[in-house]
Amino acid sequence: MHTLPRRFFVFAALLLSGLLLGGCSTTADRMDRLDRTLNGYEKALRWGKFDAAYSFHKWGTDEQPSIPAHLKKIRMTRYEVTSRRFDEKTMTARQSVAIRYYDTDTATERELQDRQRWKYFEDAKRWYLMSDPPVFK
Repeated sequence: MHTLPRRFFVFAALLLSGLLLGGCSTTADRMDRLDRTLNGYEKALRWGKFDAAYSFHKWGTDEQPSIPAHLKKIRMTRYEVTSRRFDEKTMTARQSVAIRYYDTDTATERELQDRQRWKYFEDAKRWYLMSDPPVFK
């Protein structure tokens, strides 16, 4: 009679451990994907690959904007993350970035603050940028 409750306890403990470890690895995997996504987005902007940068955005069905032509003459000189927050409950991340850039036509350097809002989509297993692209004037 004592072996049944003990077996049940052992089984329940193993099941619970497996679920908890599985949840941790899922969060770790999502965080790893977030880091890779943020790095990829930064590289796309740094190298002036705005078509690639725009592919990180989650656009609505009627929202797919074209890439402004003036971005061809924009060169980035600095991309500095100034803050980053992650909310595990909502699977969202917020990041603020100071971007310095210049226009090759006017040789004018400017700075902007890019406030990014990222969300993880389970069905796609990827992070998307929900905020608007940075505006280079």
